[in-house]
Amino acid sequence: MKKLIVGVAAALALTTSNAVADGPYRRPPPTIAAPAPVYAPPVATWSGFYIGAGIGAGAVVHDVTADILPPGGPPVTIFGFDGVGGEGALGTVIVGWDWQIGANTVFGIFADYDFSDISTRFNMPFTVFPASSHDHTNSWAIGARLGWLANPSTLWYLTAGYTEAQFDAFNSYPIWGPDQRGDRTFSGYFVGAGLDTRLAAASNWFLRLEYRFSQFDSERVFDGTLVPAAIDVEPSMHTARLVLTYKLGGGHGWTMGR
Repeated sequence: MKKLIVGVAAALALTTSNAVADGPYRRPPPTIAAPAPVYAPPVATWSGFYIGAGIGAGAVVHDVTADILPPGGPPVTIFGFDGVGGEGALGTVIVGWDWQIGANTVFGIFADYDFSDISTRFNMPFTVFPASSHDHTNSWAIGARLGWLANPSTLWYLTAGYTEAQFDAFNSYPIWGPDQRGDRTFSGYFVGAGLDTRLAAASNWFLRLEYRFSQFDSERVFDGTLVPAAIDVEPSMHTARLVLTYKLGGGHGWTMGR
C-alpha cells in the first residue's frame, strides 16, 4: 500500500509540472522591436531661378585701321594698330536659371549686364592721328553654361553666348575733318569658364568666379569730310568677375553617385 501511495503522488506531481509548463501560465517569449529605418538626408539640387550681383575687372583691346577711300576704288589702308587698349573695373548684375540634368551635370541659361570705366586713349600729337578715345560704358550678354559637379557644392563650368557692348567714342583728326563724338554699339560673342560654389550645405547662396573673353565685330567710328578717309575699330575684351547669387526656390533632387 505504501508503494502505491508513493507512485500515485509521483504521477500527480509529474502531471502538474507538465500542465504548468504547457498551460496558460506560460511566459511569452521576449519580443525585439524592429529597428527604425534610417534615411540619408536629401541633397539640395542646383535647379532653380537665381539673381545676383558682383564686381570685376576688365581689359579692352582695339584693332584700329585707317583707310583712304578713293572714289570708285577699293579702300587703301594707310595705317593700323593692333592691341591698343585700356583696363578698368566693372560691376555686373545677373539673372538665370539652372537645371540639374544628371547626378553630376548642370545646364543653365542667363542674362547679365555690365557697367564699367574701362577707357582707351590714343594720343599721337602732330600726326594725322592726334587724339582719340573709346570708353567702354556698358555691355549685356545672354548665354548658356554647362557644368560638372566635383562634389555636391562645387561646380566647374564652361559658358558661351551673344553679347553687345557700347563705347563712348571721341575722335579728333583735324586734317580729315571736324571732331566727331558719339556712342557706338558693337555686337559679338563670348566664351569663358568658371567655378561656382554653394556657400553652405543646402544653402541658397552661391559664389562664382568667372573668366570671359568677348570678341566684337569691326565698326566704323570716324568718317572724313575734308578727305575721303575712315577709321574702323574692332574691339575685344577680357574680363574676370566675382558674383554672389541667391537661388529662389529650388528643392531636392539628384544626389552624387545616384
